[in-house]
Amino acid sequence: MAALKASRTAQYSLWATFSFTIGDTMTNASGNADEFATAAAHAFDVIPLPVGATVVGGEVVTDTAFTGSTAYNVTVGDSGSTNRYLTTTDKTSAGRTALVPTGYIGTGENIRLTVTPTVATATAGKITLRVNYMVANRANEVQIT
Repeated sequence: MAALKASRTAQYSLWATFSFTIGDTMTNASGNADEFATAAAHAFDVIPLPVGATVVGGEVVTDTAFTGSTAYNVTVGDSGSTNRYLTTTDKTSAGRTALVPTGYIGTGENIRLTVTPTVATATAGKITLRVNYMVANRANEVQIT
């Protein structure tokens, strides 16, 4: 049995951000060029996380309301669970939706953003995804004993 000592180190939490507008395109999780506006479900790996990362917070913010679309559904997860951090939420209107951390310690999965516009006629709209995470066994500071 190991003789343990009190921790003397601490780390800063890290923030990663991904923003897109309705007119943007990106390579999707299947490796194909894809649009954020097309009326179908699209999965994009938007934030790579290191092995041992635990999401501790975050948010999806509609910075600019979506015009011309009846709904713009967003889901946040990873390759293991598409809705690990946020189940399907309509983000048509300006506003903020908090991510729900699960305590899951990742094995290097990317944060996956799935968008599902209901109508492909949106002419404006911007969303920002922010993910707050910690990495196991990382230290930035030494604490006083």
